[in-house]
Amino acid sequence: MLNPNLSQFPDSVNPWKPSNPDGIQMGVSREVFMSGNRSLFVENPVREKASAASWSQNYTGPMPEPGSTLELVCFIKGKNVQDLTAGGRVYIMVRTFPQINQISGVSTALDMQGDFDWVLVKATLENFPKDAERVEVSLNVTNLTLGKIYFDEINLTVK
Repeated sequence: MLNPNLSQFPDSVNPWKPSNPDGIQMGVSREVFMSGNRSLFVENPVREKASAASWSQNYTGPMPEPGSTLELVCFIKGKNVQDLTAGGRVYIMVRTFPQINQISGVSTALDMQGDFDWVLVKATLENFPKDAERVEVSLNVTNLTLGKIYFDEINLTVK
C-alpha cells in the first residue's frame, strides 16, 4: 500500500480515491493530521444528505503468501459525530478479490459519538486466499452518520 501518512506527493494523496457521493464533502486536511502533513476526511454536514462515503486504494502487485494474515491499521479522529441510526458507523475494511470473483474481507467499526481525538483502529484478515488478484483497503462512513471524520497513518502489513 502506498502513501500511508498521505504526505508522499506534494499536491496529491494518490493512490487514495474518494467515492464522491452527492452532498458529502470529501477532501484533504492540512490543518488536522496525525503525522506527516495531511489527513483524509469525510464530512456529512446535513441530515438530509448524509449518505455513505469512502476513500479507497487498490493493490495489484505481488500477493502475500496463501494463509498469511493481513492487518490494516488506521488512526481516526471525529468532530461532531452523530449516528442517526442504530447501524451507522465509521469503519475500515480490507478485502481480497480472487480470480473466481468471490469476495473475502473483514472490517472493524468505530462506535464513537461527538468529538474524539485520534483512535487506533485495526482490521485483521486471516488466511489470505491463494487465488487473490487484488487487495482493496477502504475507509468508510456509513449512511446517516453526521460530522467530520479524519483518517491518517493508514498501514497494511502482512504477518
